Amino acid sequence: MRLREKVYEARIQAALKFERNHAATIRDFDFKSGDVVLMRHTQIEKSLNRKMRPRYTGPLFVVARNRGGAYIICELDGTVFHRPVAAFRVIPYMARSNIPLPEGFLDISNRRLDELVASEDDGNDSEEPEIVGATELPDDTADLPQE
Repeated sequence: MRLREKVYEARIQAALKFERNHAATIRDFDFKSGDVVLMRHTQIEKSLNRKMRPRYTGPLFVVARNRGGAYIICELDGTVFHRPVAAFRVIPYMARSNIPLPEGFLDISNRRLDELVASEDDGNDSEEPEIVGATELPDDTADLPQE
């Protein structure tokens, strides 16, 4: 057996052992479209004045899940977040009653929504988001209903 195969086998065994030992704390929520969730503020956890800052934003609606595993979420008024949110930042919101998501609720075009769903973005904010000027914004309002 080659060294590479031994290392790979040890990695697999360590991952399985970790899952067995931490089965009570590892959670994988599989949210569907229309589920109500809260989003965790990971930037606040790293700041020094985090004691009185809000840890979660919400309630928010889940629109879809992309190929990278991140969630596309929107606010209660239908405003869709500009990038997917990592799955570890999203937890369920315990609503007192079911909140249905009406048709035509989102303020985003179908083309842009399809781009977000097809993206491989895992939602981790390792780099700062690029700030786009007002003249460089894409015209994705073609699919929106005209009032």
